[in-house]
Order: sequence, then structure tokens, then C-alpha cells
Amino acid sequence: MSEGKIGHRICCFGDSLVNGVRDADKGGWPMRLGRRLLDDAKRETTIYNLGIRAETTEGLKARWKFEAELRMVPDFPTVLMFSFGVNDANHAEDRGEETTMRVSPATSAGNAAEIIGEAAKLAPTLWIGPQAVINGSKSSQEINERLEGLNQIYLETARGLDVPYLDVLNTTLHDEAWQRALRRGDGYHPDKVGYDRMAELIWQWDGWQNALGL
Repeated sequence: MSEGKIGHRICCFGDSLVNGVRDADKGGWPMRLGRRLLDDAKRETTIYNLGIRAETTEGLKARWKFEAELRMVPDFPTVLMFSFGVNDANHAEDRGEETTMRVSPATSAGNAAEIIGEAAKLAPTLWIGPQAVINGSKSSQEINERLEGLNQIYLETARGLDVPYLDVLNTTLHDEAWQRALRRGDGYHPDKVGYDRMAELIWQWDGWQNALGL
């Protein structure tokens, strides 16, 4: 293999949808990408799944750079991947018919711009937009509406930073395979089939293909 084909270190940051909660195969989409890189592309790759359950952009902002730099070695190319938003959009308080977000849209936007902007200076960076929760109750529909707003902000931020952004919100909101996977999960996290679906969407994405030189 030519130089640079071996040894990628891929750091995957985010929340439980990165971590792989409810995934019977364990590891979520990051581990699936790693296995496919080895099996299909014959690439020796180190995948770091750095998802933390229930984490918002506030927590991610405080930790990601330190954790990334610990795993970066000059001899090996690094790719930084991020996916977040659902916990920012989740309900912080419930007062009858009124709820508030855990992180306001303005704060979430500012955190995202800071995280991705700094990451892009450090290494090639990929940004995967938030995935829809189950399209069911009034509560979950409200979260999806909030996610639509955050997703648009994130998309515009990515364009401004010239960072590849994979917009999956509309796909996961209307894709029956994803929604069925959520029903088999807990409404927020899919079962293994949902993580299979996300891994496939990322694998086919030009941003991923270009970053890895596939």
C-alpha cells in the first residue's frame, strides 16, 4: 500500500448516538466504519469512539480538544468526526405544555462554531448532522422541530467554515428503516439496524470518501 494508506486515526466525538447506545453489535456507526475500512478497503485504521451519553455541546466543547490531541501522532494522519445536537434540543424542563431546551439555539450555534472551527485548524474534520428522534408523540415532534432549526444553523456554519457536513435529518425523519429502528430502540436510539443505516450513509458520503482517500 502507498504511504498514507495505513494508520489513519479517526476520533469520533458526540453523544450516545455516536457511542452506540441500544446497539446489540456494540460500537455504533464508528466501529462499523472501522470494520469496513479493514474488510472492504484493506485499510489499517484506529477508530476512537469518544461519544458520551447525554452530553450536550457544552460538555463536548470542554473536552474534545484535549482528548483529540492525546490521540494524535505525527506519523499517522488524523480525521476528526463530530455528531451532536439531539441532547441540546432535548427537554430541560417540563412545565405542562411548555418545555425548554437543554441548550438554547444561540448557545448551541456558538458552541458548534467554536468546536468545529478549532477542529478544522487541527486536522481534517467531518461533521455529521443530528439524526431525528422517533416521529411520534408531541414531545418527540417538538424535539424534531428544534432539530430542524439547529440543523439549518449547523449546515450554514459548516459552509462558512468550509467543513464537509452530512445532512441526515430529513432522511432519518422520513426513512421508514430508521423510524422502525427507533421504535425497536427507545425512540431516541435505534437498534442495530439503525446504526447499520447510519454507517452506510456515512460510507457513501463524498466527505468521508475524500477524507480517507477512498
